[in-house]
Amino acid sequence: MKYRKLPFKFQTMKKWRNLFDKITDLDNIILAHHKARKNKTNRADVRMVDKDVVSYCKQIQQMLINETYVTSEYHTFKLYEPKERVIFKLPYYPDRIIHHAIMNILEPLWLNQMIPQTYSCIKKRGIHKALKDIRHDLKDRENTKYCLKLDVRKFYPSIDHDILK
Repeated sequence: MKYRKLPFKFQTMKKWRNLFDKITDLDNIILAHHKARKNKTNRADVRMVDKDVVSYCKQIQQMLINETYVTSEYHTFKLYEPKERVIFKLPYYPDRIIHHAIMNILEPLWLNQMIPQTYSCIKKRGIHKALKDIRHDLKDRENTKYCLKLDVRKFYPSIDHDILK
C-alpha cells in the first residue's frame, strides 16, 4: 500500500512570553471592544460602553491586571431552529470584550501551530475548503487505497448524521 507524504512538518511547541502584557494592553482591549460590538450596536449594553470606551476598557484592564475579574453568570435560553438546543450566553461587558482581547493575541499563535488540514471555525478554512481538499486528495491513483477519518459527532450537530454516513 502506498502512502502519500504529508504536506507539512510537525512543529515543536514554542514558548511565548509576555502574552498577558499583550492581552492587557489598552489598545488591544479597545480593539477587542470594536470586534465584539460588530452587528450589536443597537444593544443597550454595547451602547453603554460606546459612551465612554476608554474608561470601560481601562476598567477591564485593571480587572485583569489586579486579578479581580470573575466570569459573569451565563444567561441561558433555547433555540428551536433547526432543532431544540440550549444556548449559554455571557454578558457583553466585560466578558465578551475580554474574550476578544484574549483571542486577538492567541488566535494567530494557535493558527500557526495547526496543520493546514484543520478546518473547523477557522476563517477561510470551513467545510467547503475541507470538501475541496478531500476531493483533491482522493483523486483515483492506481494501487492506492484511502482511509478518511472524520469526527463529526459533536462538531456539526445540525447535520443529519444518517444522511452524512
